[in-house]
Amino acid sequence: MNKQELSDAVAASTGDSKVSTGEAIDAILEAVTSAVTRGGHCS
Repeated sequence: MNKQELSDAVAASTGDSKVSTGEAIDAILEAVTSAVTRGGHCS
């Protein structure tokens, strides 16, 4: 599953717009990437 497919699936599940869902997913991925880059971990 790529990011677009994930966004589409979440939008369909939640009823939110694809744009809004895509922005939320981008924010989540940025937060995770930032934490891991600083040596943190995600669980």
